[in-house]
Amino acid sequence: MAANDKGKRERAISFNGLLDKFACMEESPSSRSRPTTPSPTKSSLPGTPTSSLSPSDMSASSSHLSSASKISKKRKVPRRYAPPAQYAHLAPVADCLAADLICVFIGLNPGIMTSQKQHMFANPTNLFWPLLFESGCVGRRLTCVDDRRLPMDWNLGITNLISRTTAEQSELSKDEMVHSAGELESKLRRFRPSAICVVGKGIWEAIYRYKAGKSLKQDQFKFGWQDMDEIRFGAQASGCPKVFVVPSTSGRVAAYSRTMKAELWKDLGQYVRTVRHTHQL
Repeated sequence: MAANDKGKRERAISFNGLLDKFACMEESPSSRSRPTTPSPTKSSLPGTPTSSLSPSDMSASSSHLSSASKISKKRKVPRRYAPPAQYAHLAPVADCLAADLICVFIGLNPGIMTSQKQHMFANPTNLFWPLLFESGCVGRRLTCVDDRRLPMDWNLGITNLISRTTAEQSELSKDEMVHSAGELESKLRRFRPSAICVVGKGIWEAIYRYKAGKSLKQDQFKFGWQDMDEIRFGAQASGCPKVFVVPSTSGRVAAYSRTMKAELWKDLGQYVRTVRHTHQL
């Protein structure tokens, strides 16, 4: 009996000693102070796409989409050809002409606002009237309501390549523009201006094609004074009028800067002032 009791006490002491040893290992200070490393989440694993964006990324993305949307909205598809009947309810605009003027300005055709107001270059976004003054062609600021007095007060005139009204140039056909150049030439021969100012590259291209029977090549074109030896547009017994070409003054045309247009118009203004001074002597 004594031997059995002694064996039981030794086994109990040994078992309890093991438990105490493990308890000390789990509660040791070094174990408690060791930092733990969190297990990696799915979004932080290499090659795993994230499912959320930071506020700055979201803002940048929204800004980019907004800008792209604005750009797409600004792109306007040009209108297609419009037959004369489409704008037949809008009246044509009378020419501002007289015989032997210093210069006649040639526009493309009346726009809707020009037709409604019955005055040339009537749209307030059109640069024609500001450039006319800044170039020195006239001595004071004018508006479209002064168009009828140009021949009398300033020895200048205005007419159009095509008389019918449209909302945009794209509603006119190229063949129509070329055919109208013949009618314009007859008008110029009748009124005999010293010079004409073609307000738009497309107008001059139509005139050139009418007279030369071929298209004007890109490397042949230039703004300003034109060489008239080949086409002699509006020629008569006393000679042909000088031709000066400027970009369209329409507010829709933004291919050329305001500064470039102003500088180009100054050359024309110098000519007009010189001729006017000669006539007054």
